[in-house]
Amino acid sequence: MSAIRQKIEARLDELEALMKARNYVGAEELIPSIAKFTSVLTEEQRDFLGAARLAIAENLDWPA
Repeated sequence: MSAIRQKIEARLDELEALMKARNYVGAEELIPSIAKFTSVLTEEQRDFLGAARLAIAENLDWPA
């Protein structure tokens, strides 16, 4: 796995942990550092990012 993909995976893992902890402020700050790689994200990763953005915007519960 390339260094960029490893960096993306690490950030996505961090985003997931923040969302599960309902730390939406931290998650919102992290999202731009993932979104800049949109062109290389998988469809599943883009869907996850979109769901996280929606949950933050609507202040929805994130399933643990």
